[in-house]
Amino acid sequence: MKVVALAVAVLLIATASPGEVRRIRLCADPSNLPFSAQDVREPGFEVEIGRAIADSLGADLDVHWYPTAREIVAFRQLAEGQCDLLMGLPLNAAFIEDKPRFLFSEPYYVMRQVLVSPSLAPARSLDDCRGKVIGVQAMTLSDQLVHERGHTRKIYRKTEETFEALARGDVDAAVMESALAGWFITKHAGFQGVVISDLARDVRIGAALRKTDPELKVAVDRSLERLRATKLPEILGRYGMTLVQAPVDAPALSPELRVGKSTYLTQCSQCHGPDAKGTPVAANLRTFKGSEADFVRVVQTGRPGTAMTPWKGLISEDDIRSILRYVKQLSTE
Repeated sequence: MKVVALAVAVLLIATASPGEVRRIRLCADPSNLPFSAQDVREPGFEVEIGRAIADSLGADLDVHWYPTAREIVAFRQLAEGQCDLLMGLPLNAAFIEDKPRFLFSEPYYVMRQVLVSPSLAPARSLDDCRGKVIGVQAMTLSDQLVHERGHTRKIYRKTEETFEALARGDVDAAVMESALAGWFITKHAGFQGVVISDLARDVRIGAALRKTDPELKVAVDRSLERLRATKLPEILGRYGMTLVQAPVDAPALSPELRVGKSTYLTQCSQCHGPDAKGTPVAANLRTFKGSEADFVRVVQTGRPGTAMTPWKGLISEDDIRSILRYVKQLSTE
C-alpha cells in the first residue's frame, strides 16, 4: 500500500532495564516529506512524532537516514533486530494479518481521502466535480475512489506529478490522502481541501514492533496516549493536517473542542464515522440524549453485547467530555 512506502520511519529503542528507555534511534527516509526529511527546519511529522515519543519516555533520540521505498526492506530490519519500531503503517485487518511476526500500536492519526481544489472556485464535494477532470496518483485508494464514482480522472505516476498538475491548472481538482493534501495546501496558496466521507477508505496509521517486544508496545501506546490531546495535533497541524480534517466552512474551534475533535478522530471515528452520524456497527452519537456523566459512563464501561468496548484508563474523563462537546458542535453546524 502506498502509505507504507511514503510514511515509513523506524525507531531503535535500547533499554537498560525492563520498562526503562534510554535511547531511541529513529531511522527515516531522508527525502520523503511530509513524512520525513533530513532537514532540521522541516524534518517531517513522522520524525517529529518519534522525537515526541522519545521525549515523553525520557530517552535520547538519534536519527539514522536510509531510503524506505520498499516495505520488505523496512520490515526485514525490524524482524532481524536492527530496529524495534516501524512507524507509518496502515492498521487495517488485511495488512496486520499478513504480518504475524509483529505487534501493532494504537493509531496516532487517520489517513483520509481529500478533495483539493482552487479556493476561487472550490469544490465542496465530488458531486461538484461532475464534468470536470480530477487528478489522482496511479494505483492508490484515491485513484480507486474516483474511478468507482464514475468521474473523469487524469492519472499520474508520482505524488509530485499530481501536485504539479494541480498547481498548473492541468486538472480542475485532485483527490489524495489527507497527509499529502494538507502538505500541498501549506505549500501552495489559493487551494483548499475537504474530506470525502468514505469510511471504507479511512485508514488508521500506527506503528509495528516485533511480537517478542510486548513491553515496548505498552510503553509506546502509553506515550501516544499522553501526546494525543496536545502534542500530536500540534505536530500534525504544522504539516497541514488540520486543514483537511473538516469542511472548509466549519467554524473555528476552541482549544477544548480541538482536543475533543482530535481524540474523536483518532479513537472513535473508525466505528462511529468521521461525522459522528454512526455506521452499521456503531451508534449515531449526534442523537445521544443523556448527560455528560451518562456519556462518560458509557465510554468508560462500554455496552455489553455491542462493539462498544470499555475505554476506561485509555481516554481520560476530561477528554471524553471534550468528545461529547465536539459532537454537539457538529450537530449545530
